[in-house]
Amino acid sequence: MTNASKIELVRNIIDEALHDRSKPWDAAFRRAEALTGLPRFKVLLCVVLVTSVLFVYGASAELMSNAIGLVYPAVATVSLIVSPPVWRKYDAVTAAAEARNEKYAYWMTFAAMLIAESLCRPVLRFVPLYQMCRTWFLIWCFAPIRHNGSAYVYDAVIRPCFEHGVVGLFSNEVVS
Repeated sequence: MTNASKIELVRNIIDEALHDRSKPWDAAFRRAEALTGLPRFKVLLCVVLVTSVLFVYGASAELMSNAIGLVYPAVATVSLIVSPPVWRKYDAVTAAAEARNEKYAYWMTFAAMLIAESLCRPVLRFVPLYQMCRTWFLIWCFAPIRHNGSAYVYDAVIRPCFEHGVVGLFSNEVVS
């Protein structure tokens, strides 16, 4: 598969997701498409471009990054509490449990990132484009895909730390 066909495949997947009526962003993109006359994919590219410029040149980059990292996951968590998902292909109880686990993994990843940031803040201030990279990382973490960033970070970092380190400190059981 050539690079051009890989790019086209990714573009088609994104475009399909943008037109999926069951997704929470459908109404916003429908309005933006009607207002601008641009297809949804181009609207998305414009939003990404403007947001990226604001992260590079904006004074409120940290505030924007935190808002992006909190608003959508918080809304998704509240909606999960109010009504479990019905878009999964299997029974509602299993789907609700899987969706809760995804949100737990995200919030644990977000909290771990905030702790690591607070320890490294003096150094991170000098890293160019840090806020933009942080925001893209958060978006990857809450992306509505099966193996998103929070699943990866949870499996690779957080769970092993608790299984081998922190749990042993607070548990009477011997962890092997």
